[in-house]
Amino acid sequence: MQLPIRLRDYQSQCLTAIFRRYKADVRRQLVCLPTGTGKTVIFAQFPSFFRMKRRMLVLAHRAELLHQAREKLLAANPALKVEIEQAGENASEDSDVIVASVPTLGRRGTQRLMRLNPDQFSIVVIDEAHHSTADTYRRIVEHLGLLNPDTKKLLVGFTATPKRSDGIGLDAVFDEIAFSRTIPEMMQAGYLAAVAGYRVETDVDLSRVKTSMGDFVVSQLSDAVNIERRNALVVKSFRELVPDRKTLVFCVDVAHALDLAAAFKHYGISAAAVTGSMPADERSENLAAFSSGRLQVLTNCMVLTEGYDEPAVDGIILARPTKSTLLYTQMIGRGTRTHPGKTDVTVVDVVDNSSKHRLITLPSLFGLAENFNLKGRTTSEVERAIRWVEVHRPWVKTDLATDLDDLRLRCTRIDLMELRLPDELRKVTQLAWAAVGRNCYRLGLGQGEYLTCAQTVLDRWEVVLRSPQHEVDGKVTVSAPRLETAIAKADSFIRQTRPLALGLADLQARWRRQPVTEKQLERLKRAHLKVPPQISRGQASHLIAMLWHRSP
Repeated sequence: MQLPIRLRDYQSQCLTAIFRRYKADVRRQLVCLPTGTGKTVIFAQFPSFFRMKRRMLVLAHRAELLHQAREKLLAANPALKVEIEQAGENASEDSDVIVASVPTLGRRGTQRLMRLNPDQFSIVVIDEAHHSTADTYRRIVEHLGLLNPDTKKLLVGFTATPKRSDGIGLDAVFDEIAFSRTIPEMMQAGYLAAVAGYRVETDVDLSRVKTSMGDFVVSQLSDAVNIERRNALVVKSFRELVPDRKTLVFCVDVAHALDLAAAFKHYGISAAAVTGSMPADERSENLAAFSSGRLQVLTNCMVLTEGYDEPAVDGIILARPTKSTLLYTQMIGRGTRTHPGKTDVTVVDVVDNSSKHRLITLPSLFGLAENFNLKGRTTSEVERAIRWVEVHRPWVKTDLATDLDDLRLRCTRIDLMELRLPDELRKVTQLAWAAVGRNCYRLGLGQGEYLTCAQTVLDRWEVVLRSPQHEVDGKVTVSAPRLETAIAKADSFIRQTRPLALGLADLQARWRRQPVTEKQLERLKRAHLKVPPQISRGQASHLIAMLWHRSP
């Protein structure tokens, strides 16, 4: 198939993956790509790539997204008639592609949806698909017959993350993730800017702030954080940590955005706020001033999280604490686009006292401890260090390290007490599962076989059998929503199908308390480890299991 423009490798791979899954009768597909990696460019290829015979509908919920999508679609398909359906704009009946506002089309009681003949559409795209479980989206999806199991239509949703803070799963609309790439993968490939970080702690207490739909109640959160001393700390953090950067500041609400902008100006920093409640021309003027460099700091609340594209942004201050992975990902995504002369984007997490709540921060987003302080290092640099530790010092609990210096200190010793069943598994199993990295566990079965239990991109836990027997190697034996359930079912699988392996895997087996063997010592010596002389045979076995992914 001829593509009208030159695509990045992963964009071409995404189109091919969607086509193959469609041929396999998967009609409702989800694509997960980080902000700034060109999802609009991908679905702009749909008409030509899929040789569209009927019409295409693109659904989005913000005006900025509608116009961006139309521009990309016209650039890729200049011969097609692409029109917008929103408020005072009505797409004509002979348009090839309709880019529609969900609030307009999905509003209860509107006749605009009824004017769309479901039989005329063969492809439907949902931009920012994490919103797709809302009633407005469901009305459109149901009207078009996309939930009919016999439909031949293709529904593709695009999102930066399939995780919603309210716990509602996107499987209510989509069958599977057809293609995904993570932020670290895109950074490593050079398609996104590296992310560095700082942690700034405050004395503000969030314990009395309530939660609704998986995140803080905005009014209560604003009362807690929009105070003079905290706003002054935000400005101080900017001056000390990112003083020369084009910086976006994310706030809780309109009052917070306005007050923070005033605080920046009070200290002589060129700043302004953009809010949804201000006149459109004033908002456009502030955005233009920021883009041109006349403003160095732009504060906002929920205005720039989606549909805003300013690649030169290289500073992000998160003055709004959140429990939502989705919202956090969207906020830092405003700075991850590449730009000439831009080496990285520096994120400043303003972290309040939150013992009652689990805050999302830059380290926690990348799988580090919540209180890990990057101290200006990039996440890529820290991840490389952690990968080295996981390979060369597998007994070290990297999730307990608070910074790189602390991680180095933990690497200087072997704690025999750590060579045991992970804490999170002690109530569910008596078999010798070993942690072999973040969110991954391994259990040796002998005869060259072992099980791995790892978390998938859909937040499920899969247990996979690895075996010299090719007919069963790679078989998924268990899939469960919780780690404890997956491990318990895996143990049952062993008892039913590998009973002879129980003597090897049982934590209470007598051999585990015996002295380490010469064969085990030789194996550990080849791994260049200094082993304490009092190590037992069971502890050595556990350490060897943790080293399973290394070459002997």
